[in-house]
Amino acid sequence: MKKTVYILSLVVSALILNSCADSYLNQEPGGSSITEDQYKKMDNIIEGTVNGAYTLLYPFGGDHDAFGKRAIDMYGDMLCGDMAMRTRNYGWFDTDEQGQTYTRRAYFWAFYYGIIRHCNLTINLIDKAGHPSLTVDTDTLSEDAYYNGSYYAQMLALRGWAYAGLSRYFLKEGEIETGLAFPIYTEEDTKTDTVNGHERATAADVYLRIEEDLTTSLAYFQKYPVERENKIEMCADIVRVLLAYSYLNKHDNVNALKYATEAIDSMSYTLLPQAEVLTTGFNNIGSNNWIWGKDVTVENTTSLASFFGQCDIYSYSYAAAGDIKGIDMNLYDSIQAWDIRKGWWNKYYEKIKDKNSKTADRYRFAPDGKFYSATSKEIMGDRDWLSDDVYMRAEVPYLIAAEAAARNNDLTTAKNYLFAITDLRVITGQTAAYQAWQDGLVSKEDVLQAIRHNWRVELWGEGYGLQTFRRYGEVVKLGDNHRRSKKEIDPTTERVFTFELPTSEFYYNPALRQENASGANVLRRQY
Repeated sequence: MKKTVYILSLVVSALILNSCADSYLNQEPGGSSITEDQYKKMDNIIEGTVNGAYTLLYPFGGDHDAFGKRAIDMYGDMLCGDMAMRTRNYGWFDTDEQGQTYTRRAYFWAFYYGIIRHCNLTINLIDKAGHPSLTVDTDTLSEDAYYNGSYYAQMLALRGWAYAGLSRYFLKEGEIETGLAFPIYTEEDTKTDTVNGHERATAADVYLRIEEDLTTSLAYFQKYPVERENKIEMCADIVRVLLAYSYLNKHDNVNALKYATEAIDSMSYTLLPQAEVLTTGFNNIGSNNWIWGKDVTVENTTSLASFFGQCDIYSYSYAAAGDIKGIDMNLYDSIQAWDIRKGWWNKYYEKIKDKNSKTADRYRFAPDGKFYSATSKEIMGDRDWLSDDVYMRAEVPYLIAAEAAARNNDLTTAKNYLFAITDLRVITGQTAAYQAWQDGLVSKEDVLQAIRHNWRVELWGEGYGLQTFRRYGEVVKLGDNHRRSKKEIDPTTERVFTFELPTSEFYYNPALRQENASGANVLRRQY
């Protein structure tokens, strides 16, 4: 493997981030230590730019609730009510607990489009270098040319993932073909006279872009296989799961099942065994069920502004200091007695005077058995913030396959994939109760509800909650451990679960403006 150009990647990501702070179209560099001309003359520019793309997954944006992908995971899980915040001492994530989205849309927009622009820049560099085709004899290629094939696959995959992320937040549920979404960019620079911003694309065009990026990426990964240096890098396994998940959210259950099955059959990752359910802390990139994740080090930690800095009571964190992020009480109560996963959250209801005790009422429902520091089991004991971040686990394609099969009326296949997970979640001595639960899954609705429950429990805190909520389209009654006053949320009637385009984009993107009768520029209606 080539040596990672780490310093260059940091410089590249800083340049790209600074150039898209306000809008996708606002591209003037600012605050970077190099100019664009200097950057273009660097050695190993493609490798460094690829590596720089991954640093955009976890940028620290200045506020302690803005730390990239894992922050967005939290936003979604809180918005749908699966994650609850009982108290507000500091205020981070409070708007999400209240079910408000207007404060987040600009951050989501800048995050995903920043990655898209970076991917477009890198793809353009590879095109200029002459990236190899899918038909060339790889034995005739130089090392650089071969690696460019792998880099091309990675950037297509990351761009497809970013567009899929935008679709989950800015595209209305159910508007698969005709609904208007957001602009699609494949150009490196949108400030040229020939581009100068795009109109909003249709939902159909967005899904086509996602599918084309990911399927082409998969073909290049298969043609140019390279062993990953780090699990944060894109690979064929990730792409298959992303394709399956995109098709599931598009309600194309045939293709969702196809790619989920391919992912399960081809990957070397294994499901988390029962013996490790309560022992891993979901904090180690080396876990064999982690497909994608960030290896947190002293060089790249975002410290207090991180998932563990917000959720783990054993880290020096906002959670330990009073802003508890825990599981929704009703969701917790719905977990079966046979299910070992109930131990992922603090179960104690009674008030205990010792506030430093794990059993204190203030830590009720905190994820002290799922997400906790690898180095400390004392309240606020870990002040290094080196726990790793999970982005995707092996359990995901199993749940995709289960749901897709159930929606296709193949209940046997659906239950097989679901039980592959739940078989590993049974408390010793609870086999009879578990068997009774399995026997009770008779109808299609029974099976779909069991799958929905497992999306919410198995992947709690990992960013799948909001899309599950939107996809199922069912009213959720929240438990009493939420601060928000509204305890019943309905995804079919509340526009809060689909973000509007940021107002700033209508100012920066002339394609989203129009002239009024007097000839003056005005903003178009966002919907």
